[in-house]
Amino acid sequence: MSSRSLGNAPGMPGWVTPVRETHEMVLNGCAESGAEEGVCPDCGRRVLMRWPPDFERLILEPGDDRAVHVGAKGGVRMTGVDVNPSPSPGLSSEARQWLSNNGIDWDGTPA
Repeated sequence: MSSRSLGNAPGMPGWVTPVRETHEMVLNGCAESGAEEGVCPDCGRRVLMRWPPDFERLILEPGDDRAVHVGAKGGVRMTGVDVNPSPSPGLSSEARQWLSNNGIDWDGTPA
């Protein structure tokens, strides 16, 4: 059993979450398929990315998978991803209430 007590879980007092190291990916060129290759000079991570509408990511070399990898393209810098789903047009007030009760602010509209 862990030396931590069972009551000492994420979000509980006494729990410490380490800050993850950030590595910046650099564009290294394009594959024949049109996918772009990114490389991390810090840990050797290599990734092929195909952009929307047919988004695909293939990790060629994992490098340090504990690090947060960020990058930029065409003057746009990616530092993280926020997902903001569009609400279903027929989302009932009961569904909104359930989402709210479970800590999910679906579209910024109170239930």
